[in-house]
Amino acid sequence: MFKITVVGGSLSQEEINQYIYYTKKRYGTALPDELEIIIEIDGEYVNLRYDPPFTFPAYRGTDYLVNNAEKLNTSKLAELRDKVTHSI
Repeated sequence: MFKITVVGGSLSQEEINQYIYYTKKRYGTALPDELEIIIEIDGEYVNLRYDPPFTFPAYRGTDYLVNNAEKLNTSKLAELRDKVTHSI
């Protein structure tokens, strides 16, 4: 499971679970087991950092870039699946 570090204050377990849920929803449920989620409390604001940082490929559709293939509609997913990669 993930290692959770809270910096600059304290959070309830329910709040921590919400940040884990946010991370899974935003970056996908297949997150690395060695992931550390660092929650930095700065007054009314909270910053989330990840160690190791996330690196995702950008998928280019016809007219736009997305950082997650799950955001593509079915026709764009089919286009991505059928894409032929070329060596450089």
